[in-house]
Amino acid sequence: MEPESFTDRAFFEALVQNGSDAIVTIDTESRIRFANDATERVFGYEPAELVGEPLTRIMPDRFHEAHHSAVDRYLETGDRTLDWGGIELPAEHADGHEIQVSVTFEEYEYEGETVFSGIMRDISDRKERERKLEQQNEQLERFASVVSHDLRSPLQTAKATLAVARANDDEEALAELDDLLDRMDELVDDVLALATQGQAVDDPEEVSLATVADEAWHVAGGDQTFETDERRLVADPERLRTLLENLFRNVDDHADAGSVRVGALPDGFYVEDDGRGLDGVETDRLFEHGYTTADEGTGIGLNIVETVATAHGWRVGAGESDDGGARFEFHEVVTR
Repeated sequence: MEPESFTDRAFFEALVQNGSDAIVTIDTESRIRFANDATERVFGYEPAELVGEPLTRIMPDRFHEAHHSAVDRYLETGDRTLDWGGIELPAEHADGHEIQVSVTFEEYEYEGETVFSGIMRDISDRKERERKLEQQNEQLERFASVVSHDLRSPLQTAKATLAVARANDDEEALAELDDLLDRMDELVDDVLALATQGQAVDDPEEVSLATVADEAWHVAGGDQTFETDERRLVADPERLRTLLENLFRNVDDHADAGSVRVGALPDGFYVEDDGRGLDGVETDRLFEHGYTTADEGTGIGLNIVETVATAHGWRVGAGESDDGGARFEFHEVVTR
């Protein structure tokens, strides 16, 4: 018996409908003419919900104008503004969140009309793995910088100071050595913090901002008065505590402040003081690894703050408080 021909229409229709990739066909007006069953898995829409709708239904708003311009240009000139083979683009799921898709476009003639089909694969998991790998590589570069420079320099100085102290029985040199070892200990703590705080927060929990801030202040706070608002946040409590401890140490080391306050924002929280503010600080470098305005600073503390914030998906910014001091704000925090 002859095997059934693979040109059989029913076979290819089944292949299109049952495949794992979403297939969407549009006309020259960008209206969806066909969507296979996989579109529900990828985009959250049943095929019938998409047929007759504009393709922009599954695109973030910021790409709508560019899409229409690209289609009009292609129909007029035949010039492609994008690579049609496996281009990676953001798309919009039915519930509103963005996903990353790989799209391959094809052009056909169907019943005398020009139509375009896109074969779309959800690559969000791969892109997230790539993002985490890039983040880890950046951390490794930071660690290499600290080990090669920030730790090696005081270590060499400590060895030289110890040799002088041994030769001359010099108490002042021994005291200097003690300071150098304290600085190295602080650098090691900071490097360990960077190593453990930068991974994305995968299992956050509901925590009390006031409770965590009180705990952080008990560890790292200075002589300033301290106030905090109650606020429920979804966060990793240990990493939130690390973030606050580094901010409190920054106030104690640099701000010359009399009071510190941790307060609630509609979409997050802030930490502010009434000290000397950000005068003389390059604000665009404030969170940069290694940047400090203090002779004895490591330049790592505020970088840890930004690293922890990013791991939570928060946006951090710095400015001036109403009292003329520094104010750090954290936004886009999921609250309860």
